Amino acid sequence: MASSSSDPDSLVTLRFHDFRVERMRHWWTLLGEDDHADIVGIFGKFPPFMRLQVDRGLLEALASFWDPTHCCFSIGEVDLIPTMEEYAKLLQLDSPFSETPVIPIQGPRSNRCLEKYLGLTTAVLRPEIARPEATWRKANISLDLLTKYFSRSAFPAARLARDFIAGKKEWKKFRINAFKIAFAGIFLFPTSAGRIDLGVIPIVFSEGRSIIPAILCETVRSLSFCRRQGEGVPMFCTQLLQLWFCSHLQHFYRLQTPYHFERHTVSQTVQIALPFTGDSRAWALYLLDLPLSGWAWKVTWGPASWMPWTHCALFDGVPLPGVWGCTGHYPSLALRQFSGVQYPPRLGDLDAVTFDYIPWPTVRPGAPYSLISRSLRVSASTGQPERVTALERELEEAQTELLSLRLARASEREASAARVESLRSTLHHNSVAVANIRRDLVAQRGNVSTLRTMNEFIREQLEISEDAKEQLEENLAEAREQLETEQAERTRVQDELDSLRSYTQALVDPATGRPQDIVALRRALDASEEALTSARTSMGVMRVQISVLQGDNGVLQSELDLSSCRLGGA
Repeated sequence: MASSSSDPDSLVTLRFHDFRVERMRHWWTLLGEDDHADIVGIFGKFPPFMRLQVDRGLLEALASFWDPTHCCFSIGEVDLIPTMEEYAKLLQLDSPFSETPVIPIQGPRSNRCLEKYLGLTTAVLRPEIARPEATWRKANISLDLLTKYFSRSAFPAARLARDFIAGKKEWKKFRINAFKIAFAGIFLFPTSAGRIDLGVIPIVFSEGRSIIPAILCETVRSLSFCRRQGEGVPMFCTQLLQLWFCSHLQHFYRLQTPYHFERHTVSQTVQIALPFTGDSRAWALYLLDLPLSGWAWKVTWGPASWMPWTHCALFDGVPLPGVWGCTGHYPSLALRQFSGVQYPPRLGDLDAVTFDYIPWPTVRPGAPYSLISRSLRVSASTGQPERVTALERELEEAQTELLSLRLARASEREASAARVESLRSTLHHNSVAVANIRRDLVAQRGNVSTLRTMNEFIREQLEISEDAKEQLEENLAEAREQLETEQAERTRVQDELDSLRSYTQALVDPATGRPQDIVALRRALDASEEALTSARTSMGVMRVQISVLQGDNGVLQSELDLSSCRLGGA
């Protein structure tokens, strides 16, 4: 834990320069959609960050809470670490581990380098570059030069056109290159007002390499420097750090201002509504009094499942190559930010991966005479007696030995103090981790009670399911008996159908294909018709005979009547 994590009196003072943000916004509006796509492919979706107003009091409070030993923010019982995964999601870039990080190497002279990327002549560039004889790692250039030639919608007039090596040819490509250099030097890696360090050139023009490690590296290096010195200029992207930190406060999720967070999307309003407006002391007191429920460990705009990179094979942390140097940090301190169970991590020494690309000179200007090696001094003992020379030699050797002993003791004291401070910080982090583990155990005990209740409920449901199972088995037995009965009935009906089919087949006459009973009936019907016809004929004959008999009977009656008459007359 940093010594100021609970003491708001030892606050860091930051000196903020005017980095000409408005000019960069106007320049962005002059570029086309294809230019925007090319630039966003390198830096991510950064345009909203150019509208974000930085709260200086908040950043000074954060710098005061920075722990340079473990490279994290220690605010009371809360430890937060900006990680490469979170920075990549904020800028909506690919995973920083899917690409090779940018590792700056010795480059050509700065004017030659700018001729290649800007197309301007040496006569124009050389007077504008500070330290033109140096490489890109020491030189810087003015933003005014870039905006003069490239912050415009069309090729400049004839007065400026002659300053280009190839004239109007490829001017649009040079305009994109100029904006990339200016954006990296103004927003991502600012150094001084209106000046752009040419060390950003390898970051901008290293295709297929991730810029996230460099952004995070310079953030860590600058915060550590300002924290140790008690003051300094923030030489990192302050907008990105403020947005990252605010995303870990519950305040912004409840009010949805000034940022509206969605998964894989971060959009912020122009009017910022922080919890309050105050200086660094007010912010420090506010953050120290903030309860644990006011912090958001996991951000909402991250993926459902994080896959953090916590350490390397031969190093307990992760090295970060930057623009002006290299450093390291411990992502294993941020497991709770990735929805993991926080445990006391193994912390090593960051000195092995902490160094500047440009080392200090062996003898610095203004160094005391006694610190300069004898080989660098000019002896003034020429002509002195031999005894005086020997005494002076012995005196110098004694002074050198005494100085070496003093330096050794001072180094031992510094190493002991650093070791004690490291042990104190490690002990604090371990205590915080143990408290977090205890808190997680309490939560897990509550989960065990809930699981027991759920187990009893499941057991009751199983008993109900057993009763239902028995009822289903009874219903199944009844259904099986009914099915067997139906099967027997179906068999009986099938047998009757087979018998009827056999009987029907026996009744069919093979000659006519008709049933034999019908043939017999037809024959009997024909015989009956013939008999009826014969009967009708016989009846006709009988009618004739009856008619004849009736005629004869009439004759006989007439004769009888005549005979009667005769008898009566006689």
